[in-house]
Amino acid sequence: MEKLTDAIKEELGANHIMLSYNWASSKQLTEKVYSSLKQYGLPLWMDTAGGVHGSVSGSMAEAVENASIIIPFMTEKYQESKACNQEIEYANDLGVEIVPIKAQKTTEDGNPYRARGKLGILTAGKLYIDFTDLDAYDQRIRELLFALGSALIDPERVLKLLEEVRTIATDETTNGLNPGDNSKFNAQEMDQRIPIIVAMKDIDLSENCRNTVDQEIEFDGPILNVSLLKCRRRTRCVYNETFGSIGNRVWIKAGTRGIFRVVYTRSRHIKVVAEDPTERTIKFQSIRGRRREKMLDGNIERVVVVKKLSQVECIEGTTYGFEGSRLWIDKGARAIFKVVFTKKESEDSLMYDDEE
Repeated sequence: MEKLTDAIKEELGANHIMLSYNWASSKQLTEKVYSSLKQYGLPLWMDTAGGVHGSVSGSMAEAVENASIIIPFMTEKYQESKACNQEIEYANDLGVEIVPIKAQKTTEDGNPYRARGKLGILTAGKLYIDFTDLDAYDQRIRELLFALGSALIDPERVLKLLEEVRTIATDETTNGLNPGDNSKFNAQEMDQRIPIIVAMKDIDLSENCRNTVDQEIEFDGPILNVSLLKCRRRTRCVYNETFGSIGNRVWIKAGTRGIFRVVYTRSRHIKVVAEDPTERTIKFQSIRGRRREKMLDGNIERVVVVKKLSQVECIEGTTYGFEGSRLWIDKGARAIFKVVFTKKESEDSLMYDDEE
Protein backbone atom coordinates (compact mmCIF):
# COMPACT_ATOMS: atom_id res chain seq x y z
CA MET A 1 0.00 0.00 0.00
CA GLU A 2 3.00 2.32 0.28
CA LYS A 3 2.84 3.51 -3.35
CA LEU A 4 -0.86 4.23 -3.05
CA THR A 5 -0.60 6.10 0.27
CA ASP A 6 2.30 8.16 -1.08
CA ALA A 7 0.15 9.14 -4.07
CA ILE A 8 -2.75 10.04 -1.75
CA LYS A 9 -0.47 12.27 0.33
CA GLU A 10 0.79 13.93 -2.84
CA GLU A 11 -2.76 14.63 -4.04
CA LEU A 12 -3.81 15.97 -0.62
CA GLY A 13 -0.95 18.47 -0.54
CA ALA A 14 -1.56 20.82 2.40
CA ASN A 15 -5.09 19.48 2.94
CA HIS A 16 -6.20 16.63 5.17
CA ILE A 17 -8.76 13.83 5.51
CA MET A 18 -11.46 14.67 8.06
CA LEU A 19 -13.08 11.98 10.21
CA SER A 20 -16.68 12.93 11.05
CA TYR A 21 -18.51 10.85 13.65
CA ASN A 22 -20.98 10.78 16.52
CA TRP A 23 -19.37 10.31 19.92
CA ALA A 24 -22.12 8.11 21.35
CA SER A 25 -22.28 5.62 18.49
CA SER A 26 -18.86 5.29 16.82
CA LYS A 27 -16.12 7.04 18.81
CA GLN A 28 -14.22 3.81 19.49
CA LEU A 29 -14.29 2.69 15.85
CA THR A 30 -13.30 6.16 14.63
CA GLU A 31 -10.28 6.24 16.94
CA LYS A 32 -9.28 2.77 15.70
CA VAL A 33 -9.54 3.82 12.04
CA TYR A 34 -7.70 7.07 12.79
CA SER A 35 -4.83 5.12 14.36
CA SER A 36 -4.66 2.70 11.41
CA LEU A 37 -4.59 5.45 8.76
CA LYS A 38 -2.07 7.45 10.78
CA GLN A 39 0.38 4.55 10.51
CA TYR A 40 0.53 5.25 6.76
CA GLY A 41 1.46 8.88 7.42
CA LEU A 42 -1.76 10.31 6.01
CA PRO A 43 -2.68 13.85 7.17
CA LEU A 44 -5.84 13.39 9.25
CA TRP A 45 -8.16 15.60 11.27
CA MET A 46 -10.13 14.34 14.28
CA ASP A 47 -11.52 16.49 17.06
CA THR A 48 -10.07 14.38 19.91
CA ALA A 49 -6.64 14.27 18.24
CA GLY A 50 -5.91 17.96 18.80
CA GLY A 51 -8.17 19.21 16.03
CA VAL A 52 -10.23 21.63 18.12
CA HIS A 53 -8.78 25.04 18.99
CA GLY A 54 -10.92 27.90 20.30
CA SER A 55 -14.61 27.59 19.49
CA VAL A 56 -15.87 24.15 18.49
CA SER A 57 -17.99 25.44 15.58
CA GLY A 58 -15.11 27.54 14.22
CA SER A 59 -12.69 24.59 14.43
CA MET A 60 -15.18 22.28 12.68
CA ALA A 61 -15.72 24.80 9.87
CA GLU A 62 -11.97 25.23 9.41
CA ALA A 63 -11.51 21.45 9.41
CA VAL A 64 -14.04 21.05 6.59
CA GLU A 65 -12.56 23.96 4.59
CA ASN A 66 -9.09 22.38 4.72
CA ALA A 67 -10.28 18.87 3.89
CA SER A 68 -10.04 17.14 0.51
CA ILE A 69 -11.98 14.12 1.83
CA ILE A 70 -14.46 13.68 4.66
CA ILE A 71 -15.20 10.24 6.10
CA PRO A 72 -18.64 10.14 7.78
CA PHE A 73 -19.12 7.17 10.13
CA MET A 74 -22.75 6.42 9.28
CA THR A 75 -25.02 5.47 12.18
CA GLU A 76 -28.55 6.35 13.29
CA LYS A 77 -27.20 8.75 15.90
CA TYR A 78 -24.94 10.39 13.30
CA GLN A 79 -27.82 11.15 10.95
CA GLU A 80 -29.91 12.48 13.89
CA SER A 81 -27.11 14.79 15.09
CA LYS A 82 -27.45 18.45 14.10
CA ALA A 83 -23.67 19.00 14.32
CA CYS A 84 -22.86 15.95 12.17
CA ASN A 85 -25.42 17.02 9.55
CA GLN A 86 -23.89 20.50 9.43
CA GLU A 87 -20.42 19.03 8.86
CA ILE A 88 -21.42 16.73 6.02
CA GLU A 89 -23.66 19.36 4.37
CA TYR A 90 -20.94 22.03 4.51
CA ALA A 91 -18.42 19.55 3.09
CA ASN A 92 -20.79 18.73 0.22
CA ASP A 93 -21.37 22.43 -0.52
CA LEU A 94 -17.60 22.99 -0.73
CA GLY A 95 -17.10 20.02 -3.06
CA VAL A 96 -15.19 17.92 -0.51
CA GLU A 97 -15.06 14.25 -1.56
CA ILE A 98 -17.25 12.02 0.65
CA VAL A 99 -16.06 8.47 1.44
CA PRO A 100 -18.61 6.97 3.87
CA ILE A 101 -18.07 4.19 6.38
CA LYS A 102 -20.99 2.06 7.49
CA ALA A 103 -20.54 1.82 11.28
CA GLN A 104 -23.89 0.26 12.27
CA LYS A 105 -25.23 -3.07 11.06
CA THR A 106 -28.81 -3.01 12.35
CA THR A 107 -31.19 -0.42 13.79
CA GLU A 108 -32.54 -0.55 17.34
CA ASP A 109 -35.64 -2.39 16.08
CA GLY A 110 -33.50 -5.03 14.34
CA ASN A 111 -33.80 -3.89 10.70
CA PRO A 112 -30.73 -3.50 8.45
CA TYR A 113 -29.34 0.02 8.86
CA ARG A 114 -29.34 2.38 5.88
CA ALA A 115 -28.53 6.06 5.72
CA ARG A 116 -31.62 8.26 5.72
CA GLY A 117 -32.54 11.93 5.85
CA LYS A 118 -29.90 14.48 4.91
CA LEU A 119 -27.12 11.90 5.33
CA GLY A 120 -28.90 9.56 2.91
CA ILE A 121 -29.27 12.34 0.34
CA LEU A 122 -25.65 13.52 0.51
CA THR A 123 -24.13 10.03 0.39
CA ALA A 124 -26.53 8.54 -2.16
CA GLY A 125 -24.61 6.72 -4.89
CA LYS A 126 -21.28 6.98 -3.02
CA LEU A 127 -19.02 4.00 -2.45
CA TYR A 128 -19.00 3.01 1.22
CA ILE A 129 -16.92 0.57 3.25
CA ASP A 130 -18.70 -1.77 5.66
CA PHE A 131 -16.87 -1.74 9.01
CA THR A 132 -19.59 -3.58 10.94
CA ASP A 133 -17.59 -6.83 10.92
CA LEU A 134 -14.43 -6.13 12.95
CA ASP A 135 -13.15 -9.68 12.40
CA ALA A 136 -12.23 -8.49 8.90
CA TYR A 137 -10.91 -5.12 10.09
CA ASP A 138 -7.51 -5.24 8.31
CA GLN A 139 -9.23 -6.07 5.04
CA ARG A 140 -11.62 -3.13 5.48
CA ILE A 141 -8.69 -0.75 6.05
CA ARG A 142 -7.14 -1.86 2.74
CA GLU A 143 -10.47 -1.30 1.01
CA LEU A 144 -10.79 2.11 2.68
CA LEU A 145 -7.36 3.12 1.36
CA PHE A 146 -8.46 1.96 -2.09
CA ALA A 147 -11.63 4.11 -1.83
CA LEU A 148 -9.64 7.14 -0.62
CA GLY A 149 -7.25 6.75 -3.54
CA SER A 150 -10.11 6.40 -6.03
CA ALA A 151 -11.71 9.60 -4.67
CA LEU A 152 -8.58 11.63 -5.46
CA ILE A 153 -6.81 9.79 -8.27
CA ASP A 154 -7.79 8.30 -11.62
CA PRO A 155 -8.88 4.71 -10.72
CA GLU A 156 -6.75 3.26 -13.53
CA ARG A 157 -3.70 4.86 -11.92
CA VAL A 158 -4.80 3.46 -8.55
CA LEU A 159 -4.72 -0.02 -10.05
CA LYS A 160 -1.14 0.44 -11.17
CA LEU A 161 -0.13 1.66 -7.70
CA LEU A 162 -1.65 -1.30 -5.89
CA GLU A 163 0.59 -4.32 -6.12
CA GLU A 164 -1.89 -6.32 -4.03
CA VAL A 165 -4.75 -5.82 -6.48
CA ARG A 166 -5.37 -8.39 -9.17
CA THR A 167 -7.02 -6.65 -12.10
CA ILE A 168 -9.50 -8.85 -13.89
CA ALA A 169 -9.70 -7.74 -17.50
CA THR A 170 -11.02 -9.37 -20.65
CA ASP A 171 -9.90 -8.95 -24.23
CA GLU A 172 -13.51 -9.10 -25.40
CA THR A 173 -15.73 -6.09 -25.84
CA THR A 174 -19.36 -6.09 -24.84
CA ASN A 175 -21.84 -5.12 -27.52
CA GLY A 176 -24.94 -5.55 -25.41
CA LEU A 177 -26.35 -4.66 -22.02
CA ASN A 178 -25.10 -7.70 -20.06
CA PRO A 179 -21.39 -7.11 -19.33
CA GLY A 180 -21.28 -9.70 -16.55
CA ASP A 181 -22.45 -12.63 -18.65
CA ASN A 182 -19.11 -13.39 -20.34
CA SER A 183 -16.94 -13.57 -17.20
CA LYS A 184 -17.36 -16.29 -14.60
CA PHE A 185 -15.81 -16.42 -11.16
CA ASN A 186 -16.82 -16.95 -7.55
CA ALA A 187 -16.72 -13.49 -5.94
CA GLN A 188 -16.77 -14.87 -2.41
CA GLU A 189 -13.86 -17.23 -3.08
CA MET A 190 -11.83 -14.51 -4.83
CA ASP A 191 -12.47 -12.07 -1.97
CA GLN A 192 -10.79 -14.51 0.40
CA ARG A 193 -7.68 -14.84 -1.76
CA ILE A 194 -6.89 -11.22 -2.66
CA PRO A 195 -7.55 -7.97 -0.79
CA ILE A 196 -9.50 -6.07 -3.45
CA ILE A 197 -11.17 -7.23 -6.64
CA VAL A 198 -11.26 -4.75 -9.50
CA ALA A 199 -12.66 -5.47 -12.96
CA MET A 200 -12.10 -3.47 -16.11
CA LYS A 201 -14.43 -3.81 -19.09
CA ASP A 202 -14.47 -2.10 -22.50
CA ILE A 203 -17.95 -1.64 -23.97
CA ASP A 204 -18.36 -0.92 -27.67
CA LEU A 205 -21.40 1.25 -28.37
CA SER A 206 -20.00 2.79 -31.54
CA GLU A 207 -22.31 1.01 -33.97
CA ASN A 208 -25.47 -0.11 -32.17
CA CYS A 209 -26.46 3.23 -30.60
CA ARG A 210 -28.20 4.71 -33.60
CA ASN A 211 -31.58 4.53 -31.86
CA THR A 212 -33.26 7.44 -30.16
CA VAL A 213 -33.59 6.09 -26.61
CA ASP A 214 -31.30 6.43 -23.60
CA GLN A 215 -29.54 3.26 -22.48
CA GLU A 216 -28.31 1.92 -19.15
CA ILE A 217 -25.78 -0.87 -18.65
CA GLU A 218 -25.76 -2.59 -15.27
CA PHE A 219 -22.56 -4.03 -13.77
CA ASP A 220 -22.23 -6.49 -10.89
CA GLY A 221 -20.39 -4.01 -8.66
CA PRO A 222 -19.97 -0.29 -7.87
CA ILE A 223 -18.47 1.69 -10.75
CA LEU A 224 -15.27 3.59 -9.98
CA ASN A 225 -14.69 5.30 -13.31
CA VAL A 226 -15.99 5.56 -16.87
CA SER A 227 -13.58 6.89 -19.49
CA LEU A 228 -13.92 7.47 -23.21
CA LEU A 229 -11.56 5.49 -25.45
CA LYS A 230 -13.00 6.55 -28.80
CA CYS A 231 -15.82 8.84 -29.91
CA ARG A 232 -17.45 8.30 -33.28
CA ARG A 233 -17.56 11.17 -35.76
CA ARG A 234 -20.60 13.44 -35.70
CA THR A 235 -21.49 12.44 -32.16
CA ARG A 236 -20.95 14.25 -28.85
CA CYS A 237 -19.23 12.33 -26.02
CA VAL A 238 -19.04 14.46 -22.86
CA TYR A 239 -18.73 12.90 -19.41
CA ASN A 240 -21.75 13.61 -17.15
CA GLU A 241 -23.58 15.16 -20.10
CA THR A 242 -23.91 12.42 -22.72
CA PHE A 243 -22.54 9.50 -20.69
CA GLY A 244 -21.70 8.75 -17.07
CA SER A 245 -22.48 6.41 -14.18
CA ILE A 246 -24.75 6.13 -11.15
CA GLY A 247 -23.96 3.46 -8.56
CA ASN A 248 -23.44 0.25 -10.53
CA ARG A 249 -24.93 1.49 -13.82
CA VAL A 250 -23.45 3.27 -16.83
CA TRP A 251 -25.87 5.53 -18.70
CA ILE A 252 -25.56 6.56 -22.34
CA LYS A 253 -27.64 9.37 -23.81
CA ALA A 254 -29.53 8.60 -27.00
CA GLY A 255 -27.38 8.99 -30.11
CA THR A 256 -24.04 8.87 -28.31
CA ARG A 257 -21.67 6.45 -30.01
CA GLY A 258 -18.24 5.42 -28.81
CA ILE A 259 -16.06 2.91 -27.00
CA PHE A 260 -15.95 3.29 -23.22
CA ARG A 261 -13.77 1.77 -20.49
CA VAL A 262 -15.50 0.98 -17.20
CA VAL A 263 -13.54 0.29 -14.00
CA TYR A 264 -15.59 -1.25 -11.19
CA THR A 265 -15.10 -3.30 -8.03
CA ARG A 266 -16.46 -6.70 -7.08
CA SER A 267 -15.27 -6.65 -3.47
CA ARG A 268 -18.21 -7.59 -1.23
CA HIS A 269 -17.61 -4.88 1.36
CA ILE A 270 -17.20 -1.95 -1.04
CA LYS A 271 -20.80 -1.05 -1.82
CA VAL A 272 -22.98 1.82 -2.95
CA VAL A 273 -25.16 3.81 -0.59
CA ALA A 274 -28.76 3.28 -1.71
CA GLU A 275 -30.53 6.37 -2.97
CA ASP A 276 -33.84 7.38 -1.42
CA PRO A 277 -36.41 6.35 -4.06
CA THR A 278 -38.83 9.19 -3.32
CA GLU A 279 -36.83 12.43 -3.33
CA ARG A 280 -33.35 13.96 -3.48
CA THR A 281 -31.86 17.42 -2.94
CA ILE A 282 -29.39 18.60 -5.62
CA LYS A 283 -27.33 21.75 -6.14
CA PHE A 284 -27.14 22.29 -9.90
CA GLN A 285 -25.94 25.18 -12.06
CA SER A 286 -25.59 26.30 -15.65
CA ILE A 287 -21.93 27.13 -16.33
CA ARG A 288 -21.21 30.09 -18.62
CA GLY A 289 -24.86 30.24 -19.55
CA ARG A 290 -24.79 26.83 -21.19
CA ARG A 291 -27.30 24.02 -20.83
CA ARG A 292 -26.27 21.15 -18.58
CA GLU A 293 -27.98 17.84 -18.00
CA LYS A 294 -27.77 15.30 -15.19
CA MET A 295 -29.10 11.75 -15.35
CA LEU A 296 -30.70 10.71 -12.05
CA ASP A 297 -31.56 7.32 -10.62
CA GLY A 298 -35.31 7.22 -11.25
CA ASN A 299 -38.13 8.82 -13.22
CA ILE A 300 -38.75 12.40 -12.06
CA GLU A 301 -42.27 13.35 -11.02
CA ARG A 302 -41.62 17.02 -10.18
CA VAL A 303 -38.83 19.46 -9.34
CA VAL A 304 -39.08 22.18 -6.68
CA VAL A 305 -36.70 25.13 -6.28
CA VAL A 306 -35.55 25.09 -2.64
CA LYS A 307 -33.19 28.06 -2.91
CA LYS A 308 -32.21 30.27 -5.87
CA LEU A 309 -28.45 30.89 -5.95
CA SER A 310 -28.17 32.98 -9.12
CA GLN A 311 -29.41 36.36 -10.31
CA VAL A 312 -31.08 34.55 -13.19
CA GLU A 313 -34.66 33.55 -12.36
CA CYS A 314 -35.37 29.84 -12.04
CA ILE A 315 -38.36 29.27 -14.33
CA GLU A 316 -39.44 25.72 -15.05
CA GLY A 317 -39.35 24.99 -18.77
CA THR A 318 -37.15 28.01 -19.47
CA THR A 319 -34.08 27.91 -17.24
CA TYR A 320 -34.58 24.43 -15.75
CA GLY A 321 -36.72 21.37 -16.28
CA PHE A 322 -36.80 17.59 -16.53
CA GLU A 323 -37.68 14.77 -18.89
CA GLY A 324 -37.89 11.19 -17.70
CA SER A 325 -34.88 10.68 -15.43
CA ARG A 326 -32.92 13.64 -16.84
CA LEU A 327 -32.71 17.01 -15.04
CA TRP A 328 -31.55 20.03 -17.06
CA ILE A 329 -30.56 23.63 -16.32
CA ASP A 330 -29.78 26.51 -18.70
CA LYS A 331 -29.10 30.24 -19.22
CA GLY A 332 -26.91 30.76 -16.14
CA ALA A 333 -29.42 29.52 -13.57
CA ARG A 334 -28.08 28.10 -10.31
CA ALA A 335 -30.16 26.69 -7.46
CA ILE A 336 -30.77 23.98 -4.90
CA PHE A 337 -33.57 21.73 -6.15
CA LYS A 338 -35.68 19.08 -4.47
CA VAL A 339 -36.34 16.33 -7.01
CA VAL A 340 -39.34 14.08 -6.33
CA PHE A 341 -39.29 10.71 -8.06
CA THR A 342 -42.16 8.53 -9.20
CA LYS A 343 -42.75 5.89 -6.52
CA LYS A 344 -41.74 2.36 -7.37
CA GLU A 345 -43.92 -0.66 -6.70
CA SER A 346 -41.21 -2.42 -4.70
CA GLU A 347 -38.84 -0.91 -2.16
CA ASP A 348 -36.55 -3.92 -1.83
CA SER A 349 -33.72 -1.75 -3.14
CA LEU A 350 -33.84 0.34 0.04
CA MET A 351 -32.13 -2.37 2.04
CA TYR A 352 -28.41 -2.92 2.24
CA ASP A 353 -27.20 -6.26 0.97
CA ASP A 354 -26.03 -7.74 4.26
CA GLU A 355 -25.65 -11.29 3.10
CA GLU A 356 -22.31 -12.75 4.12
